[in-house]
Amino acid sequence: LPQRHRWASKQSDLPQFVIDETFSVPGVGTVVAGTVTHGTVLPNATLLMGPSAADGNFYPVSIKSIHYKRLPVGRVVAGQTAAMCLRKVPRNQVRKGMVLVDERVKPKASWEFNADIAILTHSTTITPRYQAVIHCDIIRQAARVVAMDCERLRSGDRACVRFRFIQRPEYITANARFVFREGRTKGIGIVMETEHEFHKPGADLLAKANGGSGGTGPGNDGAATKEK
Repeated sequence: LPQRHRWASKQSDLPQFVIDETFSVPGVGTVVAGTVTHGTVLPNATLLMGPSAADGNFYPVSIKSIHYKRLPVGRVVAGQTAAMCLRKVPRNQVRKGMVLVDERVKPKASWEFNADIAILTHSTTITPRYQAVIHCDIIRQAARVVAMDCERLRSGDRACVRFRFIQRPEYITANARFVFREGRTKGIGIVMETEHEFHKPGADLLAKANGGSGGTGPGNDGAATKEK
């Protein structure tokens, strides 16, 4: 099968490394393993690591050395997996799902995001406040539906939905594909925009859910009374 990503075209991007394993090596320090998704990462480079579980911010860290296929290397590029030793970073400050990214990207963690989803299997109906586990790249976290562009969803339906993470904010970007599940319920989706992009047209799901388009919200009650 052809690869989904064209890694050669991403090697000129700003560097980004997704962490999927963490280790504490005696005499070496904290080591993280993962995949370079964009750009080129070099030893002694300084990147932002986050989002922190404590406050969701990103903090600068220095890469001491890089190993690829158990051998020390001078660089790794997009599409390659590697292990990196971080300089003076305690292991308890690193977790699976964090990223190392260039500061010029200006990364921001998000609590909420809008997504175009499709329900594959579900025994009943899905309404706001429904919870499921999001699997997006290396992210694994429960999220709650806080708004929808329809009243309810059943198997085979498709809709635009706003999710909110339960435990902590995550670094998630537009066009990222994900799977969500809860029991025997399964669905797929693609991220349309994060909470930092909700000012875009078409991202007003909360307004619609609260009665902005003919619902029973306080604003609509007042308009109906005025017409009478």
